[in-house]
Amino acid sequence: MDLELNEELRFHFDNEVEKYKRAGMREDAARRRARLVFGGHQQVKEDCQDARGISFLETTTQDVRYSLRAMRKNPGFFSIAALTLALGIGASIAVFSLVNTILLKPLPYPNANRVVMLWREGPLAGVGDMPWAPGEYSVLARAATAFQNLGAFKKDSFNLTGASSPELLEGVRASAGLFPALGVSPLLGRTFTAEEDQPGYDHVTVLSNRLWQSRFGGDTGIVGKIIDLNGYPYTVIGVMPKSFTFPNQDGIPPILDLPKETQLWVPLALPVAPKGANELGVIGQLKSNGTLGMVVQDMNVTERSLEEHIPQEKGWSSRVVLLTQQTVTDARRPLLLLLGAVSVVLLIACANVAGLTLNRSLGRRRELTLRGALGAGRSRLVRQLMTESLLLAFVGGIMGILFGEASLYLVKHFGPDSIPHLHETGLDLRLIGFALGITLITGLLFGLAPAVGATRMNMVEALKEGGQRSVGSATAPRIRNALLIAQVAMALVLVVASGLLVRTFYSMLRSDAGFDVARIVTFELPLPTSKYADTGRMAQLYQQVLLRLQSVPGVRSAGFASVVPMGGAPDGTVIRMPEHPTTKRSEQPYANYSFASPGYFATMGTPLLRGRDFSDADTLNSVPVVIISSSMAKKYFHGEDPVGKQVGVATTKIPVRTIIGVVANIKHASLREEPDPEMFVPYTQNEIKVWPSMQTMQFAVRSRTDQTAIAESVRQAVHAVDPDLPVAKFATLATLVDRSMTADRFSMLLVGSFGVLALILASIGMYGVISYSVMQRTPEIGVRIALGAQRTQIFVMILRQASRLAVSGIAIGLIAALGATRLMTRFLYGVQPADPITFAVVSLLLASVAFLACYVPARKAMKVDPMIALRYE
Repeated sequence: MDLELNEELRFHFDNEVEKYKRAGMREDAARRRARLVFGGHQQVKEDCQDARGISFLETTTQDVRYSLRAMRKNPGFFSIAALTLALGIGASIAVFSLVNTILLKPLPYPNANRVVMLWREGPLAGVGDMPWAPGEYSVLARAATAFQNLGAFKKDSFNLTGASSPELLEGVRASAGLFPALGVSPLLGRTFTAEEDQPGYDHVTVLSNRLWQSRFGGDTGIVGKIIDLNGYPYTVIGVMPKSFTFPNQDGIPPILDLPKETQLWVPLALPVAPKGANELGVIGQLKSNGTLGMVVQDMNVTERSLEEHIPQEKGWSSRVVLLTQQTVTDARRPLLLLLGAVSVVLLIACANVAGLTLNRSLGRRRELTLRGALGAGRSRLVRQLMTESLLLAFVGGIMGILFGEASLYLVKHFGPDSIPHLHETGLDLRLIGFALGITLITGLLFGLAPAVGATRMNMVEALKEGGQRSVGSATAPRIRNALLIAQVAMALVLVVASGLLVRTFYSMLRSDAGFDVARIVTFELPLPTSKYADTGRMAQLYQQVLLRLQSVPGVRSAGFASVVPMGGAPDGTVIRMPEHPTTKRSEQPYANYSFASPGYFATMGTPLLRGRDFSDADTLNSVPVVIISSSMAKKYFHGEDPVGKQVGVATTKIPVRTIIGVVANIKHASLREEPDPEMFVPYTQNEIKVWPSMQTMQFAVRSRTDQTAIAESVRQAVHAVDPDLPVAKFATLATLVDRSMTADRFSMLLVGSFGVLALILASIGMYGVISYSVMQRTPEIGVRIALGAQRTQIFVMILRQASRLAVSGIAIGLIAALGATRLMTRFLYGVQPADPITFAVVSLLLASVAFLACYVPARKAMKVDPMIALRYE
């Protein structure tokens, strides 16, 4: 390009010479006149290069080489700055990877953007996102026209028996339309046909990939083989891909009580006139030209059909949610909280590095002034400094990617299982693009202000002797102090948020859960319908197992219930109270409904507040009795003694029960929940027969010694009654409680880590600013000491300067925290967003950290030798 440019300029110059020669001028005169008109060859050449962008490339290359030399000459500064950026960028990359995988990455289904989930909305206040009843789904399947495929599903458990020990498998009963609605094909074999989704033809199953690998060794000839489920032979017709586990708990409300991971699917096989409770999840695939608006209109028409066929559906409605939104509902807010926290950390890192860069650029004023005096324009100097900043950001970005990968490794291994797709996080093109983008933005953020500030100086004064120390931009100290105040304020906001989450976790641990976790083991005992279809036989089996467990050496007590604490969500029902009748349907009382055995509350350590416990005398031939929770007594009996009063399920076909006792509230899902009203019925008095089911009970055993030592004895006691029954979900109650707190612990640890990181970065920034200020004021300090100032006065002066900055940052941070913490209300328990104790403690903590960060520079200022200091001038 340079050679071509020289030839082109020579061509134009020669043409100019020829023009003057034709006008009658001599050769030498023509050349002189052409040079005057055409201009200097090198000047014109540089102008052309600027127009073509060649000079920009050349000077940029020079700036990069100069920046690399500067990094080699001052490795300490660049190492600290790059490490600071790496921490901020790495944390941002780790959190964005979670956001990308969970919120932004599409579901692994071909038609995920056209798959919706349907819910029922009840007329009662707060009754929303309810599953569908079988009768409702039957009407929906006939009346809805906006769907290309429609599928329903519900959880079910299956006892797998055969050559090896019995095993409980968590599965799903799904209609034939479920797999087509998701657009997923099996790895081996096929899925259900419409004929197989009929009663009597439904003994086929599709296995999950993990079950196929773990139980059947990945046998490629598994299709067509017979396995025994719940005492019935089932034919394996397919195996799903490794990535397919739908439906499971990810993002689905706990009312459906889905498996943590689905291990197999069997046909739903609803009868022609289906009956039953609301327990079906429903998904639909929109037609190719369908929209959510069309679905909503179609559902309005379907509602009228539901009311015609099922009169009690009057007042109910449907809600449509995209599956991509449904599966991230519970994880969205914690991730947004983490994204906000890591953004604050990144801003603090940028402010920190900006302060360091500004201090360094002010120390280079003489160099920059000389460059300006030699002809470099302000834009050229800014570009040079910005090149250094971007190069530093690039190094920090590379280190940040490595740090982010290490952070993701820890998050994937120690993060809660409740976060969907957590183990799928990792580097991809979108994440690399985010890393490059955030690196560029970071470089601009921390580099622009110092670059502009460092070039605004009095060139004449800066060139004077000592000017590099005594003279500088008047705005530079203000920029530096503003950056420091911003760091302190942002750090306080983040540390306050961390403190509130720590106090929340502490409050959860100290809350009254209604049970005692000490030395309790729990397990689930599912009964196969082929062998235990009668509730009387179920009750007899449970009683025999309970007697066996109570006789095991080392067992203090044992009991069982429909659901033990942290073992799942209990069933619920509308109730009636003859002494407190309600006429409005919207005011009908509602309560959880569970079976329990005598001794269950004593085993769990749940206090009996009034009345008596169940006894063996409570049978089908005795007076129907019930025990209620204290929240139910408080809500529905308004301070009256409920013992002796009556309560029952909504239908008048079933007699009411007499309340014989009141127990403390029991938390079922989380220590942060507010317990709902709950009623417990003795398992020997199951008058409903069908719902709630007694097919599965959860046992609790309190031991006298280490609870893990009785595990084998418990299994032997169960198998002594029926050797084909699997002892499923065996765990200590303490483990179940700990699992229920993993999401809260995860948020607390991550936000707390960001808070600690912000505190460290802010303290480093304050130390750097005060240290540089002391260095700048060394001559002044020397003069003060020479004129008689005491060294303690110098110490106090420096601390006073630092305290003004710290107090300003803390004050601004408190105001910002008052607004920011209100957005955290959903994450808090037992503590208010504007908790005065947390705000006071964090303020004192930050003030103490600021004092420690300023103590060393202040001590250094005390030791200034006035003779040496005055030599600076």
